[in-house]
Amino acid sequence: MAPHAVLDLAPAAPLDAARIADYDVFGDRLFEEEGDLHLGLYRLGEEFGRGIFWTPHNGGHWLINDYELLFEAVRTPEIFSSNNRAAQNGAMVMIPPMEGGGEPRFAPQSLDPPEHGMYRMPLMKAFAPARILAMEAGIRALAVQLIDELKSRGRAEFLEAVAEPLPVTVFMNMMGMPLQRLAEFRSWMHNIASSDDAKRADAFLNIDRAMHELIVARQTRREDDLISHLLDSDIRGRQPDMIDMQSYCLLLFTAGLDTLVNTFTFGMYHLARHPQLQDRIRADRALIPEFIEEVLRRYGVAMPPRVVAQDAEFGGVRLTKGERVLLMLPAANLDEAAFPGALEFDVDRENKTHITFNSGPHRCVGSHLARLELRVFFEEWFERMPNVRHDPANPPTYRPGLNLTICKLPLIWDPA
Repeated sequence: MAPHAVLDLAPAAPLDAARIADYDVFGDRLFEEEGDLHLGLYRLGEEFGRGIFWTPHNGGHWLINDYELLFEAVRTPEIFSSNNRAAQNGAMVMIPPMEGGGEPRFAPQSLDPPEHGMYRMPLMKAFAPARILAMEAGIRALAVQLIDELKSRGRAEFLEAVAEPLPVTVFMNMMGMPLQRLAEFRSWMHNIASSDDAKRADAFLNIDRAMHELIVARQTRREDDLISHLLDSDIRGRQPDMIDMQSYCLLLFTAGLDTLVNTFTFGMYHLARHPQLQDRIRADRALIPEFIEEVLRRYGVAMPPRVVAQDAEFGGVRLTKGERVLLMLPAANLDEAAFPGALEFDVDRENKTHITFNSGPHRCVGSHLARLELRVFFEEWFERMPNVRHDPANPPTYRPGLNLTICKLPLIWDPA
């Protein structure tokens, strides 16, 4: 299937023309016109409104960009299911769909309650706040090392220098993955984010092979890593089998090697455009947690797909079982009804109740780790670095899709 293929032109039920948005999440004109992914999402709300709309692109699917509707949808799995039952038990939902039901199992993310909770509990224990807090010293040492290596250079590509190696190294150590394969693993994540079937299928196959090797090694000999802990966890009174473990590892692989990388990069993308904000935070480090929450709100990343589990009325439209839905969480964080002056980055904003980490049963279990890494990094960054700015000769590049991504972020500064 070619990228951006159109498989279905209309929803199953008749629909008013005002509910149809000619919008391609993998490369819409709004992204191109704005040169900014989040401004493109904001423009979608300006042009089509806020609510639920049908787009004929990428197989044809619904999209929701309204904060209140999204908050309701993520808490209604009986309608908006994570489980693509048309493919196989426990298969994930993808946009566009993969030909021949090629979507892999992605538990617990691709499961609905109550089964979802049984698979989620071992992850919640592994990512419990106390366990995550014990990682702070190691995260801080790595952050200091990365910053000290670049601060005298006067320029760097931030993604390569910090945004990839910091969160990805932390996660790969946590999983017991070989660090020398970091670049290879990240390339697979780029292919998963594609709308091209062949690239996605190849990436899933490569991840399965790599994770299978690790799982077999830990079955033979346990280590102090997440894979070993999950092998000894309990699911319905039994230990996870190979299918369960590969499903866990696929979920953790995609979450740990991509989402937080993008959040780091968007945070620095904003700082580089606002020297006064850098001055303010450097003078008052107590603002760092507020800064992080505003980064998470203003620059949300993930847009998880769902499938309609039963015919239903929702948001003023008729949904038909089997139709796919894109939950545009970053767009919800830019909804003026929920966040007045939504495009404005305001560390003093009173309401920062964003849904970047999702909500309801699928709220991100790694949110404590994400916040810890962001806090530790920016504490050390403002301690060690002068103001940075964008390199006028090398503008940032980005990639739209289900995960909003800055591909390159060249920065310059005046070294001490």
